[in-house]
Amino acid sequence: MEEWLDLPDLVDKAHELIELNLLDQAQELLDKYEPVFGNEIDITILYSRLYSEKEEPQKALNWLYKGIGIEKENVECLLGLFYAYTQLNQPDKATPFLLEAEKYHPENELVLNALIWIYNEKNAPGKALEYFSKALTLGIDNPETFQHAGLSYQRLGRYDEAMECFESALKINSHYHEVRDFLADLFILQGKTDQSVQLYRDYLKESPNDLRALSRLVFCLCQNDSYDEALKEAQKTILYYPNSPVGYVDLAYVYLNMSKFDEALATTQKALDVAPLDTEALRVMAIIHSETGKMTDADSIFQKALRIETNNPEILRDYYHHLKMSGNFSKMVKVVHKVIRMEYPYCMEDFWFLADYYRERGKSLKAFTSLRKAYKLMPGEIDLIPPMVDILIERKHFSYAIPFLMKYVERNGWNDVMNHLYKSKGFRNKWGQESMRLLRFYGQKPAEFRDFIFKYHMQHTLYLAVPVVLLVIVSIVLFLRLP
Repeated sequence: MEEWLDLPDLVDKAHELIELNLLDQAQELLDKYEPVFGNEIDITILYSRLYSEKEEPQKALNWLYKGIGIEKENVECLLGLFYAYTQLNQPDKATPFLLEAEKYHPENELVLNALIWIYNEKNAPGKALEYFSKALTLGIDNPETFQHAGLSYQRLGRYDEAMECFESALKINSHYHEVRDFLADLFILQGKTDQSVQLYRDYLKESPNDLRALSRLVFCLCQNDSYDEALKEAQKTILYYPNSPVGYVDLAYVYLNMSKFDEALATTQKALDVAPLDTEALRVMAIIHSETGKMTDADSIFQKALRIETNNPEILRDYYHHLKMSGNFSKMVKVVHKVIRMEYPYCMEDFWFLADYYRERGKSLKAFTSLRKAYKLMPGEIDLIPPMVDILIERKHFSYAIPFLMKYVERNGWNDVMNHLYKSKGFRNKWGQESMRLLRFYGQKPAEFRDFIFKYHMQHTLYLAVPVVLLVIVSIVLFLRLP
């Protein structure tokens, strides 16, 4: 006769089954004991976790509400309700439970982590970082907390601090693949592709057969234009995992980057021989056909991939690029907006794509609106500023261009882009010339000096009286030269 479990042993065993993803066995066990222990808070939490893992959030909610009825301040139930409603895409219902959790448990690391995450999702990275600062003062060392904070810093253009956060997360958990990918992408964004390559080479010394790391190494080598090495690494992946499509797909992408379309197509077919419904293989095959002008074939394969994964944002992004190349602009715009709805607030590149399209069509106001939305999502992406300024100049809104140029010069100093804009006819009047001379003076100084001037003088006074600002700056310079 099977031994009867007491509550602590039941909880431990159910937790273990869920951790092993043996969800049916976990449910069978819980159902057996539910008539006896169904009103215990631990059992309600276990049921909610089970149904969350099964992607049945509505059933999870039923158990979470039962748990709140038993213990209204229970942090796991409150956070569970927050995440369940988030999973159901009902943020208005989700947020109050998180705020309730903060009220009762203001120093709980899971609550703080959720707050950092949600304010990132609400496009409020500054608010997210306030909670991160609080987490640091409490000595919290949750790698997810550092990951979310790193994303906040990155969106604000504070790349050094973002890298520190990602590196801290990896020190806590060296197998945290997602944060390693974020760090590598940040290196690539900054043109440090060799560092992204080294990041995966170092990890592969520890875990030489890690399929994800092998695949990402191939990607980073391609970004570094190291195609011969990328070919070798992709072939190594095929050798290690001959029954996986991953190595073949990676190899196909390498050939695609080298414009070796026949080799890319043949390798993609091998991936589909291994896994006929692999969406990554279908995606790269569609891209190959699109790049080689076989638009009908490409469209058919994109459609097949999207029937398998309807809401895959990366496939949809490649698809709208294909639609642009094939001239199907109305459908292209619909697909871009679908991606924006799905990925918000992580959709800066989609708004930028729309802006480029609208500018090509001569629709400068729509282009500016798209660029402004992209900049609002990623205020650290300074390269969005020059095209916005170009449009403002084109529309003769010169005074509105100055605040954007201040942001640009604050980060990049006075460079060739600013030299080009300085010659614009719109800045040839006295006010425009004085403003641009001030920005040039300011932009040619070291970054530390620019930061000091911007914080204490520039942003408050440039719009009001350029001569006054010049006087302030000259005074500061003279003061700094005093013995």
